[in-house]
Amino acid sequence: MRFVLLVMALCVVIGMSGCILASNPDYNWSKNIALDAASEDTKFHDDNMYSVGETGPILEDEKDEASQQESDNYTEAVLKWRNPQKIQQVVVKAEPGQMEFFAAQYINEDGEWITIKEVRDNMRPTYRFTLRDPIMTTKFRLKVPRRSDSRRVGGQKRSTRGETGAPSAGEYKQIQEIELYYALPSEETAEAGTAEQ
Repeated sequence: MRFVLLVMALCVVIGMSGCILASNPDYNWSKNIALDAASEDTKFHDDNMYSVGETGPILEDEKDEASQQESDNYTEAVLKWRNPQKIQQVVVKAEPGQMEFFAAQYINEDGEWITIKEVRDNMRPTYRFTLRDPIMTTKFRLKVPRRSDSRRVGGQKRSTRGETGAPSAGEYKQIQEIELYYALPSEETAEAGTAEQ
């Protein structure tokens, strides 16, 4: 009886893993398009894990209160291209604790930042996520809070600063690498497209 139950449980596990694999297809990824981007600090997208870049201040619009508030509360790492780029997978590499909280954003056709992923409590050295549908953009950024409630230090504020003025060194976060990819057509799709022509 135990053997029969064990065999049945094993069949269920194998069946479920097949469903999971089928719903999460393997992609053939493009080259890292972050390598072709322009930025203020190229060290966070230079394909070198040993060079470390830092987020920088967000430039504020002196007439816009929301812009000033954003500049007071966040730093950013921005990648820019002349021509629109397709992005479907984002990889962020940093020492644990440096990128514990951040938002991945892209700029839309109206010049507005759109959040595609809000990340909290990340303690992994490599954080990776894949979008179901790719986005097209000329700018991508990681928007990082200057201060945050960290689970790493018992919920205390990790860094503080005065009400005004430049951020302290601890408020700029260090990033080893930002990598951006898009899914290439599968071999079957490419072959079908060639056959139709």
